[in-house]
Amino acid sequence: MSEKRNWRRTLGAAADAISQPLIAVSISLLLAAIVIAICGENVLTAYGAMLRGAFGNSFYINDTLKRATPIIMGGLAVCIAWRSGYEAMGGEGQMILGAFVSALIAYYMPGPGIVRILAAVLAACAVGALYSVFSGWLYERFQVTFIISTLMLNYIANYFASFMTNYVVKDPEGLDINAVQTGKIAAEARIPAIFSGSVHWGFVFALIAVGVMFFLFRKTSFGYKSRMGGLNARFALYGGIDPRKMLYLVMIISGVCAGLGGAYEALGSKYRYIDQMIFTTGYAWSGMVAALLANFNPIGTAVASILLAGLSTGGSAMQRSTIIPLEVCNMIEGIITLLMSVRLIRMSQMLLRSRSKGKDGDRA
Repeated sequence: MSEKRNWRRTLGAAADAISQPLIAVSISLLLAAIVIAICGENVLTAYGAMLRGAFGNSFYINDTLKRATPIIMGGLAVCIAWRSGYEAMGGEGQMILGAFVSALIAYYMPGPGIVRILAAVLAACAVGALYSVFSGWLYERFQVTFIISTLMLNYIANYFASFMTNYVVKDPEGLDINAVQTGKIAAEARIPAIFSGSVHWGFVFALIAVGVMFFLFRKTSFGYKSRMGGLNARFALYGGIDPRKMLYLVMIISGVCAGLGGAYEALGSKYRYIDQMIFTTGYAWSGMVAALLANFNPIGTAVASILLAGLSTGGSAMQRSTIIPLEVCNMIEGIITLLMSVRLIRMSQMLLRSRSKGKDGDRA
């Protein structure tokens, strides 16, 4: 009987994890179809144009995979933190700083191209990790809720990078007055394409990171230790786990992933840092949506990231071939985000309750 109950509980949890994303996506597509019909366009024609624009040929596929790269890394940063019981939402700020610092180092640093690339990537990892650790320190030292501290730190990082780009390291030869940017990175200091005209190697490294994170959480004791340290520090201590150590370790890994996402975008796609290039594109938030759709599974997050990137690139193609504006695709992602935020709120409440129980136990 107990084995049957366990099977039912497992199947119920799996059905709940799958049904919520499917419902969210279905509702968003249905509402978008209504808007498309109101605009006077055939729904199947519009969706067909979107699909072709995302995956119709090698050019569109490369564009989609290039856009998916920072989304995957942002999604991994969310997966690591939330699976470990820390409701951190600071991937955007860490990604901004990673992109900004990597662009500066690749542009100003002398030496061979490969050395400049490695130095830029390592610097992005370091700044992302440090910024993430700072939010962990605020939580440990002052009990500042992760959601509040990380959201505020996102704005600080964006305004800092914006100020530096506008007034300190602005490229004086930039021709586009509407795009304030740093100097253009030399060709030898850029992340190269896998093949001529194809997506850059950052996408491959992002997939490798997905495999590493999946193995880390599923096949090693780290996944269990990190989760116990985040959910109930008192229980973790009884089990011989140092919750403080796990907190900072999780924050470091999460920050490294987000910083790398910014570096891949600066070194492999934009070849510079452009003011607001991470903030306005919403890579980190798309990564969070992808992680939610995948129930914080790294492999599922990568798949969802590619689909969300395809939604954006396909939307541009749909706008060119139909009368439907790109905002319809933004609406689809917005509705998915709104509906999936219900799961986000539920998980936040569960994490807070779990930690408060641990504190009540310590007081007892």
